Amino acid sequence: MNTDTKYTSPNSHLTAAFPFLRRTARGHYVIPNGLVVTPDNHMRGNLGEALLLSGAAPIFAASIADAAYHLATSSINLIVSEHHLPDGDYPELLSLARAVIAPPPFVVISPTGDWPDYFEAIDRGAYDFLAYPLIPGELQRILTAYLKMHFDASPQFSRLD
Repeated sequence: MNTDTKYTSPNSHLTAAFPFLRRTARGHYVIPNGLVVTPDNHMRGNLGEALLLSGAAPIFAASIADAAYHLATSSINLIVSEHHLPDGDYPELLSLARAVIAPPPFVVISPTGDWPDYFEAIDRGAYDFLAYPLIPGELQRILTAYLKMHFDASPQFSRLD
């Protein structure tokens, strides 16, 4: 999936919706992509909305296999994944994400709020671990803070054109 968008004005309506919009060396605008991995359509909508409100464009996957395809074919800047997936659990997907050249931060969403699960996810390299039902705005706050820290400071994405 090509995420380059060819807009002539840097002050387009997209800059208001996507504050982390960046221009590539070729003059194309790129929006950070967030991969949402969950088989639940309702959860996809909620997590996708949190990504949009944070300034990232959501890409959806229902399984580890779907997510692996997106990791191989798209520039993924962050991942939000459910703990349990139809074809495995988040550690398998986390190891795939860690294998890419610039591993994106990985947020695990789980129905349990157990401390051992939290510490296990962090020890495996997850950026954060959240229990659902999510506190309104919690995921958005985490993602916005990450994007602000990593994309506000850079004049453009590290991207080959």
